[in-house]
Amino acid sequence: MIKNNSNGQIARSVRFDIATDKNEQFHTLFRNEILPTLKKQDGFKDEMLLVKDQHVLAISVWNNADSARKYETATYPQLDKKLRPVMSGNPTVETFKYDSLSTID
Repeated sequence: MIKNNSNGQIARSVRFDIATDKNEQFHTLFRNEILPTLKKQDGFKDEMLLVKDQHVLAISVWNNADSARKYETATYPQLDKKLRPVMSGNPTVETFKYDSLSTID
């Protein structure tokens, strides 16, 4: 049985490449600064970090659009600035309506 959990939740994706020879520095920064900051944000639910070689896809899930917007305007610019030294190029940010489908009872 598939369960659908929607409730107006929002997912934000941020895609970027890690700069050459900055992989370890990126992971340390994400673990020690980015993730703890995300966890403190109102409405933050979860983060999924997908990495293949130098390519990163970070997906955060938010309780609602207001929480995601507040994060995007108040906190994300600070985190983006911290990540710039380990990034190559500019990130691509997209926002989606989050529909969670699960086969787990």
